[in-house]
Amino acid sequence: MISKPLHTHLVASFILILGFTGCAEVNYQRLNDPARDTWQKPQGVIEQLSIAPGSRVADLGAGGGYFTWHLAKAVGARGMVYAVDINKAALDMIFKEMVARGTPNVRPVHATLNDSRFPEPVDLVFSCNTYHLMIDRVTYFRSLASSLRPGGRIAIIDFHPRGFLFDLFDDRITKEEVRLEMEAAGYRLVNAYDHLDQQHFQIFAGPDSKQLDSSDAKDAAPKDRE
Repeated sequence: MISKPLHTHLVASFILILGFTGCAEVNYQRLNDPARDTWQKPQGVIEQLSIAPGSRVADLGAGGGYFTWHLAKAVGARGMVYAVDINKAALDMIFKEMVARGTPNVRPVHATLNDSRFPEPVDLVFSCNTYHLMIDRVTYFRSLASSLRPGGRIAIIDFHPRGFLFDLFDDRITKEEVRLEMEAAGYRLVNAYDHLDQQHFQIFAGPDSKQLDSSDAKDAAPKDRE
């Protein structure tokens, strides 16, 4: 018998994969609709991430690449954003957009359910609306710690557990559950923001990070990458 968490994940994954493989371009346009800016507030999110120029960032569960391009602008020409997803159709759309935009500091990465496949350690792992879909999250993020640079952080945005999709699929997660699981994986909450009406937004320091919050991240970044 399939457990409820696994069943939820499989249903959600099926919907996402079906959507991208069936009409990838339409879904890409929907996920990147400029109207999303009104509630997602990407500029405010990027500002609160305090990303230093030259940083290496992983957009974990990049999907349609909505945040990928904002992150690419933040890291600058010397930085790199790895658009990480298990869905190759989504990554193909990101690659097409990368070529069209002429954005050399973005690299699609085809991950698996258990392996993020980052090409190198990163300064920041950013995840938006993906965390609740993952299986065995504590084990996953405990393993992911080895892919963080010293002082590395993980930022997680996900939907509050309310609304139609939550009632139908249990397809949301509370911020308290995220925090408890990340702490169990060895991370420490350093910032939590509430300016997003539909979502919670938390930033965690890696297991070997010193006591820094995100406002100190730029000063702590290696100077040879600025």
